[in-house]
Amino acid sequence: MKTATDLLKSLVLVGVFALASVSATAQHSHGTSRYAHGQSTEIPSLTAEEVRELREGDGMGLARAAELNRFPGPRHLLELEAELGLGGEQLRRIEAVYKRMKAQAVAKGETILAAERHLAGLFASGGATAANVTQVTGHLGAMQGELRAIHLLAHIEVTRELTPEQVESYHRLRGYLH
Repeated sequence: MKTATDLLKSLVLVGVFALASVSATAQHSHGTSRYAHGQSTEIPSLTAEEVRELREGDGMGLARAAELNRFPGPRHLLELEAELGLGGEQLRRIEAVYKRMKAQAVAKGETILAAERHLAGLFASGGATAANVTQVTGHLGAMQGELRAIHLLAHIEVTRELTPEQVESYHRLRGYLH
């Protein structure tokens, strides 16, 4: 029969092993930084995918507020042209909105990339200060807001071209439940 002292020793031993295990796990999970990939990308503060999306004017989820609330996106409307019965003047207007949005988004994406390069350069050169980082990030924030507006406004514009039935069909075809 174990004494209280033997039981206490056993509990302490189990506790030490548990603590060692948690410590080893914690050390392992803090190994490689998730930012390590950035050391070899064109702009260290962005992933290669983010750079590509900005260069190509992709939506990047920026218009999700519109998309999920029955304001279809121009690119997806063009992809679903046949299923939605788009045609004639309606289709030409949607294509025009898409081309204008794409051109504006690509141009804004390039200015964002230039600002991201500048920000990364400030740190790479050791010249980052509170003042210049605040200035650049404020400018970046404004440009990111402008890029988002470009995408959202295109959703508003193309929705005006659709019938309520086309909006409902779009919503259903895209897999939205309500």
